[in-house]
Amino acid sequence: MCKRFISVFIIAAMSISAFVAGAQTFDPDFFIYLGFGQSNMQGKGSINSLRDKKKKYFEEQAGSRFFKMQIVSDDVSQVGKWTVAMPPIVRPDTGLGPSDYFGRYLVDNLDERYKVGVVVVAVDGAKIEAFSKDDEISQSYLSYARNNNETWVTGAAAAYGDKPYETLVKYGKIAQQYGVIKGIYFHQGESNVTDCTTEQGEKWLSDVTQIYLNLLEDLGLSADSVPFIAGEPCPYGVCSSAIRWVDKLPEYMRKVTGVECAFVASSSGLMNADQYHFDSDGYRELGKRYGEIALPILVNQGAVLSVPDVYGESVPESFIDIQGRTLQQAGPGMNIIDGKKYLVR
Repeated sequence: MCKRFISVFIIAAMSISAFVAGAQTFDPDFFIYLGFGQSNMQGKGSINSLRDKKKKYFEEQAGSRFFKMQIVSDDVSQVGKWTVAMPPIVRPDTGLGPSDYFGRYLVDNLDERYKVGVVVVAVDGAKIEAFSKDDEISQSYLSYARNNNETWVTGAAAAYGDKPYETLVKYGKIAQQYGVIKGIYFHQGESNVTDCTTEQGEKWLSDVTQIYLNLLEDLGLSADSVPFIAGEPCPYGVCSSAIRWVDKLPEYMRKVTGVECAFVASSSGLMNADQYHFDSDGYRELGKRYGEIALPILVNQGAVLSVPDVYGESVPESFIDIQGRTLQQAGPGMNIIDGKKYLVR
């Protein structure tokens, strides 16, 4: 390895170490996403050590560019800090979920200058009312869950002091001290719109939209630049009827906000582990599908995609600019490298 690349590696290692230690200052190239929802957002997949822990950018080393905000931790001294985003992402008692491969997909495809962070609050089995900003609504629902012995809901909610919305805003504001919130991603609906009436479905659409608008307002964000990405429920099992309501979110939110701000990550073809939850491969693919929506939006906002390493084993066979002219190497602007488009500054 040449000295220039050794130096770059050492600098990168020092930068990552400082970041994880909490010494990092605000960085406009640190892209942050807020996530919320119920059990499929928590993640129920088994964590395979070979596939999920040994990725180079997932290990606790200089190559890591994907981080999670610690909200619930076995080590209270780490709460409110960024750590390398190894699974489980959401809480110590959760499993592999869509967040894992959402973040991985983004750092895989973005230039190495960028970091990605996720801030996730999820409550197992919770209805959308649990995330209401209106404390009377959320507490009434959680009281109902307690009275009906829905321990899966109450146990997860207790981890956030029974205030899921306030918790997401609190840690979202902490996250903004370090980077820029670029989107909100969401997986919920199974507990509200499975085999629901039209009236119930319309109320759910309104409730979800209002939570999105509340988050934008409380965090000083705009629907023009902070998209909302919802994931479809499992296509097989008892909750598949909720898909049609999730699919209505983009049009519903467009009518409310006046902009194209909402998108849906398809669950088509993904497999279940049980009647409610995806299997691990399903979570990996769903996370990637979230990323496939988020990435073009980042590029449209000026982010730069990663360019293949011309010094590595796989040397690009061709560099072509957007006018179709053959280049010796990638130049500023849009490039077509081995048939794929890359934006290079």
